Amino acid sequence: MKVSQHFGIMYFLLVIAQAALCNFCQLGPYVMLSMLPAMVLCMPLSIGTIGCMFTAFAGGLCIDWLSEGLVGLNAAAIVPVALLRKPIIRIFLGEDIITRKDTFSFKKNGPLKISAALMAALIIYVGIYVFLDGAGTRPLWFSLTKFGASLACCFILSLIVTAKLMPSDRKEGGR
Repeated sequence: MKVSQHFGIMYFLLVIAQAALCNFCQLGPYVMLSMLPAMVLCMPLSIGTIGCMFTAFAGGLCIDWLSEGLVGLNAAAIVPVALLRKPIIRIFLGEDIITRKDTFSFKKNGPLKISAALMAALIIYVGIYVFLDGAGTRPLWFSLTKFGASLACCFILSLIVTAKLMPSDRKEGGR
């Protein structure tokens, strides 16, 4: 099975899982759980920026429509991550991955580099999400607390999702 076909199925299933997570795993007003930035960051590099932005927007809008009350909140927060996906990969993982349209993995690039790229994507996403969610109606301390707690929880969840979405480093000829 091709990587892009496999990724499309996994992306669709993770959108459904994210909608279920938003509906059934509310951890309180200070924590928002999302795996969308990891899903966008792990999209195959053969998908261009515009295609990535449309896919991220559709996934975010689907999650908004199926789960949360504010339609467009996830979509608005994930599109900038999709726009900055290649620069984030270029900065933290290197230009050669972009040039060769190669995949990245924990074994090839190391957990520190991937964690840094993932954290940059999460900071963009969670920052926009918390800013739009509060929209000037919440005090600064609440927004900063929600940003920090959500960033920590989303990072742990995103590491798991990133490990599952990345192609394995095993040789495929052994099976």
